Amino acid sequence: MNSVDVISRAGAEFERDCPERNKSDVALGNLEEAITLEVCLPGHPSRDVILYNLACDSFSRFKKQAVMHDLDEAIELYRAALQLRPPGHAHRSSSLQSLALCLSNRYHNLGVVADLEEAVTLKREALGLCPLGHPDHGVALCNLACGLFSRFKKQAVMHDLDEAIELHRAALQLCPSGHANRSSLLLSLALCLSYRYHNLEVVADLEEAAALIREALELHPLGHPNRGLTLYCLACNFLSRFRKQAVMHDLDEAIELHRAALQLCPSGHANRSSLLLSLALCLSNRYHNLEVATDSEEAVALGREALELHPPGHLYRGMTLYNLAHVLFSRFKKQAVMHDLDEAIELHRAALQLWPSGHPYRARALDKLATCLSERFIRRKMTTDFEEVMMDRFRNRHTIVDLNEAIALHRHVLELRPAGHPARVSSLHDLAICLGDRFREEAARADLDKAIELEQETMELLIPGDLGYDISRDNLASLL
Repeated sequence: MNSVDVISRAGAEFERDCPERNKSDVALGNLEEAITLEVCLPGHPSRDVILYNLACDSFSRFKKQAVMHDLDEAIELYRAALQLRPPGHAHRSSSLQSLALCLSNRYHNLGVVADLEEAVTLKREALGLCPLGHPDHGVALCNLACGLFSRFKKQAVMHDLDEAIELHRAALQLCPSGHANRSSLLLSLALCLSYRYHNLEVVADLEEAAALIREALELHPLGHPNRGLTLYCLACNFLSRFRKQAVMHDLDEAIELHRAALQLCPSGHANRSSLLLSLALCLSNRYHNLEVATDSEEAVALGREALELHPPGHLYRGMTLYNLAHVLFSRFKKQAVMHDLDEAIELHRAALQLWPSGHPYRARALDKLATCLSERFIRRKMTTDFEEVMMDRFRNRHTIVDLNEAIALHRHVLELRPAGHPARVSSLHDLAICLGDRFREEAARADLDKAIELEQETMELLIPGDLGYDISRDNLASLL
């Protein structure tokens, strides 16, 4: 998996049966239906319709204003409507899909796994009500695929990703050339294939994803509203290929595609902040390889601009804080300016406050904060300032706090990455490194024994030639 994941959905779930009102009549219509609901008491034959329409209004408000109360209200109204549409009801399928869509949105914002699981269950039921030949069969296939893809990103169960890919393929077969939904499905399938590539590193998946995105780009010529998004997806594909093959031309191409996409998203555009972050990450990668100072400075500036677009209360502020922290930490690794590291730590802390237990990005943020704290411990230990050397005992007490916190965080992350998780190997190794460092500071035998145990488990999960095998082998040798 990539070290950083910008929140961006290349393909979206489709909505059905939500009535559209004239925008100037939304508030009036909402009021009229609320009054009608008071008249349509339980048992009234039209009560389900009124509940459903009120839910649609609340969900529409949420999409415009991002107020969670509106989403919660939509969910409760959709539930009430669904209860009045039992199996066999003509509109049960649309109610299932709409409620599932709202639950998916709440999961993406709050990370409550129960919402995700319920959404997948509802989408499966909806697909069963829309068999092959049904006009909404393709929509149901795509929506279930999106739900399974979200669950894969949370739980890392490859079966979910494989099933999502097959469902997207089936939906795409129902959308031949010229179909209005073909380009969105091309991007959704490409996104799933890209994730499978990141986990299994089958190059064929990456190449197929590139071909699908290029086809989508042909369907989005200059002037098309989704051209910028498609350029962004192709840029991400080049970035993935660069990370695999380390060919600088691919990274340069990714940067140019990001710049082209950014030009289509001027100030005020909804996607501008995501593109700013993604371009910043590409520039940070190039700086890491070529050490051109202007790339680093531009990356930080872009990250800060993106953060300004996501003030406190914004739904995506957490991810923006996280990505800016990543860019600053990358600059620190090259320039060793402690202020960058200190700021990265504070940004990670701020992001974690916005990502409570169960949030899909919490484990990754905990891991990165632990890495930053471990790095600060090492750097402070390396300080050769005369006054700090003279105050050695005080300095050790001060720096060990960072190491202790790093160990606690790594332990927590390891609990969130059980056997079979693709990132478990790195978590085992990182915790072993920190425990080894603390043993050298405090000579606690328990730390040494645990470090050896963790690194031995790491070695059992690796084979010669794997990334990190030599590093883990050398660390284990140093501990024994």
